Amino acid sequence: MALLKKSRRRVVQTVSLIALNTNLVAVLSLRRFCLPIMNCEACTFAWLGCPVGMMSRSIAFLQVPWLVIGGVLLVGAVMGRFLCGWVCPMGFLQDLLYKIRGPKFRLPAFTSWFKYAFLLVTVVGVAYFVQDYENSKLFFCRYCPTSAIQVMGPNLLGGGVALDSFFVLKVSVLALVVVLAIAHHRSFCKVMCPVGAMVALTNRFSLFSIRLKKDQCIECRKCDRSCPMDVPVSQSKEHGKPVNRKLECIGCLSCEESCPTGAIETKRRRFTSAG
Repeated sequence: MALLKKSRRRVVQTVSLIALNTNLVAVLSLRRFCLPIMNCEACTFAWLGCPVGMMSRSIAFLQVPWLVIGGVLLVGAVMGRFLCGWVCPMGFLQDLLYKIRGPKFRLPAFTSWFKYAFLLVTVVGVAYFVQDYENSKLFFCRYCPTSAIQVMGPNLLGGGVALDSFFVLKVSVLALVVVLAIAHHRSFCKVMCPVGAMVALTNRFSLFSIRLKKDQCIECRKCDRSCPMDVPVSQSKEHGKPVNRKLECIGCLSCEESCPTGAIETKRRRFTSAG
């Protein structure tokens, strides 16, 4: 049973990666829609758009990105950041990179606020004030590591990439993200991801709920140590609120897998004063 719990997320992540990037007929592309995950729409085989790219383009044309905002809020209202933990290809890559042996460290808690700055400055602010989406290096898409992997990588093999300053910038950021992901679990999600910043607040009101049952908790804190996002899971025993009300919780259920007494359960949210 424990093995099944640990393997189920890897299966879902693998299937999601394939499902999101198997668009072999461009005319059937659904790229005007998006999910709150990092999956570059410029990838030839991507089915859906990226919230970051769609938002930047809309704002650059002085349009309100209602489709993106509505989509993020709708998905978030149902499941919060669940897709970050189970579907996002960039999250999947980081999970795999962290398994590489080497020195590990923790980032200061305040660095989790940096992703909101990336969202407000490089996605919203630059789009509104600079507007030159195609040529400006200030847009997040210009140095997005997901784009580097899904677009620049394949094009480089085919000789279709210009070795200019854009290339140097994107490769440098990708290298930094990879190194940090090996040393610190989900560092990109915590520090840099604008999509994570978009959807984090929906954890506060999503229907999906992860709860710690007081009567079964033995205070071993294995749940705290297993969390890739450094969420203090055990604290929910004290205040009675669901674990995933924390902004950083991605619903990966690593805490559930690590709990020796089955004290962590998932359910639809109960609308009570403690929720």
